[in-house]
Amino acid sequence: MAHTDKTKREKERFVALSFCRADLLFELNDNREIEFVAGATPVLLGKDAQEMTTTPFSDYIHKEDVKLVNELLDTASNKGRLDDATLHLKGPKGLKLRVSLSGYRVPDFNNHFFLALKVDPHRGGFGKIEPLKREEETNLLETESFAQAASERVTSFIHAGGDAQVSMLKVNHLDKLLNTVGATDKQKLLGEIGSILSESSLGGDTASRIDDTSFSFAHASAVDTQTINEKIEALAAQIHPDGDMVQAISSTLDVDGAGMSEDQVARALIHTMQRFCENKGSVRENALSDVLSGMMTNTVKNVGFIKEVAKNVDFDIHFMPINDLKRGYVHHFEGLLRFKGERSKESPYHMICLAEEVGIICDLDMAVVKKSIERVHHFRQTHFLPPLAINLSGISLGNDKFMHTLYNMLKDSPEMSGHLLFEITESARIEDLPKVNRILQSIRKLDFEVCLDDFGAGAASFDYLNGLDVDVVKFDGPVVKRAYSTEKGNDLLRAMSNMCHDLNIHTVAEMVEDEAMAKHMQDCGIDFGQGWFFGKPDPDPIQYASKFAPTSKVHRK
Repeated sequence: MAHTDKTKREKERFVALSFCRADLLFELNDNREIEFVAGATPVLLGKDAQEMTTTPFSDYIHKEDVKLVNELLDTASNKGRLDDATLHLKGPKGLKLRVSLSGYRVPDFNNHFFLALKVDPHRGGFGKIEPLKREEETNLLETESFAQAASERVTSFIHAGGDAQVSMLKVNHLDKLLNTVGATDKQKLLGEIGSILSESSLGGDTASRIDDTSFSFAHASAVDTQTINEKIEALAAQIHPDGDMVQAISSTLDVDGAGMSEDQVARALIHTMQRFCENKGSVRENALSDVLSGMMTNTVKNVGFIKEVAKNVDFDIHFMPINDLKRGYVHHFEGLLRFKGERSKESPYHMICLAEEVGIICDLDMAVVKKSIERVHHFRQTHFLPPLAINLSGISLGNDKFMHTLYNMLKDSPEMSGHLLFEITESARIEDLPKVNRILQSIRKLDFEVCLDDFGAGAASFDYLNGLDVDVVKFDGPVVKRAYSTEKGNDLLRAMSNMCHDLNIHTVAEMVEDEAMAKHMQDCGIDFGQGWFFGKPDPDPIQYASKFAPTSKVHRK
């Protein structure tokens, strides 16, 4: 009897020790049914441990990860261990519960899997997208959602002993084919491309559309990417006789881990996808760790470059016209930063994002304000010039020192009032709306108007419009394109435009590329248009002088 009590006590001690690093413990048989479970199952899974015995383990996995967990266990069966893989349980009422899973097969217990699951609410600093966002036409993940999901899944797959890869796929002439076929065939083609990539990806849902002709997917190394290419080419040829011009080409990177965190993998993926598009469908590296190494080297170099150009105000401002849709004249310009020298052909977008990430955007924004004032002074000496809109990051708006300096600069330059306005970008970075609004109103009282950029890009846009008193809103490009191409998009843009006018706020539509689109925006009640139809950014705004009106200030109603 004493021996039995001692044995029972030892078992209890081992279970107690196991819970030092776990919230749930499982034993799975060869069919992956639960032989034993212990832990906070009523709280985390909504069931008592006794109810769960003999039921499939997959019943308690969130539907998005069911295929993934089977892949992880298949892979770990060969290695024998599974270390800190990330997946999601299906909690009470469908709650998606993020956990870290570790385990191993125990020969002495019929080779059963013993698993320890720990609730892991932490998510890396890169992404907090929930739910994951999808591209409409293909149902594939959007770029940042893909990076977030792929970083978790490839890391888990590696921890289970698998070899993971990420492939970038360029489908040449896909855009031409999509312009040739009808709406039904276009939907079928894009939908089936999405299905082909998803089915071959980790977890059955780790694929993305990068741009019109580029895709990416994370997969096991056993997946033959050439077969994927051939399937897509055959699909295109089947859809339309002109489909035989489509050519699919892949570039594949090993995800070798190399001590990379999920956050680093996600950043490396985003960087690779951006470079893949810029380099017209090619990547130079062989592994994501090589990408990360290059990124770190380039980051140090680029941060130094940004600091130097900000300190010396050594860059150009290009003027992009924004025209009155009814009268046709240039109403005002948007000032766009452009670097000089060997970087003059590069888009500054990535540098601006880097400046925001490493906390030096305030220096760059202030340099842009100074340069813009200098450029406006220069051109106004000999010519009339419509107002210039200067972009300010939401991070800068939340910086007390930056806003104090800006206010004093504007207060000391009354001759600039009515000749400058400020466009708020990255409004999602604003943490204290009431505080920022108070500062913006002090600037508006000096006769400098304020525009809210990227309006309609997300539901939070209305929170910013409600929290910030502004003079102008600029509708996001995709919103404008949907309004031009779909009846629903048109109705939504018209409704938002009417709402803004009721609030005495003027409206701008960006990405207006032709006359028909400009007319459509006018019909939707939009006041001003921006896009290549009206003119491209140029260092000399006077080239647009024939379109200047006697007065172009953005008048409040």
